[in-house]
Amino acid sequence: MFAAMTDNKAHRPAVSLPASLLLLPVLCLGLALGASAAQAAQAKKADPKAETKRIGKFTGWDAYEHTDKGAKLCYLHAQPQKKEPASAKRGEIYILVTHKPKEKIRNEVSIYFGYPLKEATPAQAVIGGTTIEMFTHQEAAWAADATTDQKLVDALRKGKTLVVKGESSRGTKTTDTYDLDGFTQALQAIDKACGVGATS
Repeated sequence: MFAAMTDNKAHRPAVSLPASLLLLPVLCLGLALGASAAQAAQAKKADPKAETKRIGKFTGWDAYEHTDKGAKLCYLHAQPQKKEPASAKRGEIYILVTHKPKEKIRNEVSIYFGYPLKEATPAQAVIGGTTIEMFTHQEAAWAADATTDQKLVDALRKGKTLVVKGESSRGTKTTDTYDLDGFTQALQAIDKACGVGATS
């Protein structure tokens, strides 16, 4: 059920990231756009005028903006400080929050687990007393709709840690902990870069 859930406004992507490619901003960008990593790299080669630049680093959170043919997209990115079980073999693990002003999309949250997730089993994002279930596909999870995205981002702004729980297709349960120090500042940076007004 969860894998089939989509937000008609946001057109949420269903993609995953090859493990060794995370640290290339253009590939993070491709995923923020809903493309595969290979498509992202190909698009960069096809349009050398497109520009992606980091606009700030805020503790463990990096903020980026991308401009292509006058259209701008902004996103922030972080990796967890703690991964359990530590012995589990996984690819890259991270979270993205993306603004796509041209598509009137803001605060789109996507979390990547570094392994194929169990089908029809939601992941959980826990911030303090707030728990949000996220639908899963391949190696990633998304909120069900834009309203839930906003609820999740509001909690991230006010919280101290984000705990993400997922289950692999083999039945291994994982818990990843992100330090939220710097999140609000990174969000403010992409809000400003993409001309998106902050919400309380």
